[in-house]
Amino acid sequence: MSPEQRKEASELELHKRGIRINVQLHVIESDEEVELRQPEELMQRMLALWAVTAVATGEDTARYRTYLETHGLMHCLSTQEQAFLLAGEPSAELRAQFVQRQEALYFLAWAAGLTDKLAVPTQAVNLKQVLKFFPHAMEAPERLQAALKPRRKGQVLDWSDLLYRLHWAVRHAHITGRDAPGNLNAYAVREWHQAANWLCQYEEEHDWDRVSTET
Repeated sequence: MSPEQRKEASELELHKRGIRINVQLHVIESDEEVELRQPEELMQRMLALWAVTAVATGEDTARYRTYLETHGLMHCLSTQEQAFLLAGEPSAELRAQFVQRQEALYFLAWAAGLTDKLAVPTQAVNLKQVLKFFPHAMEAPERLQAALKPRRKGQVLDWSDLLYRLHWAVRHAHITGRDAPGNLNAYAVREWHQAANWLCQYEEEHDWDRVSTET
């Protein structure tokens, strides 16, 4: 699918859902211009998100910190994620921010082939089916690695384009003091957009904390 066809398909999806379309938004990169992250990078990023979101939901910080240290995965954490895991007692506000990263984890899990279905987000995700692939104790993440079946680039870019336009609609609604259109989960749209841009190496940014979600 060409960038122009992708834009048209995304705008049709927004139209069906009664979501405002900004026809001035440009097309995204073509398949030939994008190189997706390698499976190992994808797995490590998911493990980082798995750890910080678990702690954010109230699980034992020391357990996840020990797990990452044991398996040499601390380097996979972003600066913000390291600070969160090393914080003595994160504030409720900070915990809430990291809970939202479950959405990014879910999108990357879909991109990794851990779940079959992905629909426009209108509610918080349920990670139950995804988490069964992650470590349950201190074992190496072999189950997760064996389960990886990364999606085709075209599938990821279809979502990248759609999320770019959904995110604009969500931001426009926020600026104008309205609820997110089309019953969208605004937090999910933002997190999925960041995850998609990271996966596509948007602007060649490798720092998770700095991945742009411009619209």
